[in-house]
Amino acid sequence: GFTVYITGMARGVDLWAAEIVLDLRKRNNSIRLICAIPHEGFEARWSADWKRLYHHVQDNADLVRMIGKNYHPGVYRLRNEWMVNHSSRVIAVFNGQPSGTKNTIDYAYQQGVPVIRIEG
Repeated sequence: GFTVYITGMARGVDLWAAEIVLDLRKRNNSIRLICAIPHEGFEARWSADWKRLYHHVQDNADLVRMIGKNYHPGVYRLRNEWMVNHSSRVIAVFNGQPSGTKNTIDYAYQQGVPVIRIEG
């Protein structure tokens, strides 16, 4: 079987974890990376360094799933729900504040998907 990691492609932990997965994949060809991107142009306002990392991860992923064509209210929630709906476990770095991460954790619990919380 395969071990599949899904990332939401956000700056910070999402992209750093994706880099680690790409590195692990070099040594274990049963590892796959899926990028769940909320909408086209998601990275448009980021710095050049973040854009470079974003495109590196996207270009090397095994699958890229674009959730929405354009930004609209709720597109991030749809992306997060898509990730949970396609996961057997969620690993979340969470600082305890109301956020999309909190909503994703709550949704995972509602769906019966186990959550590993890393306090950050």
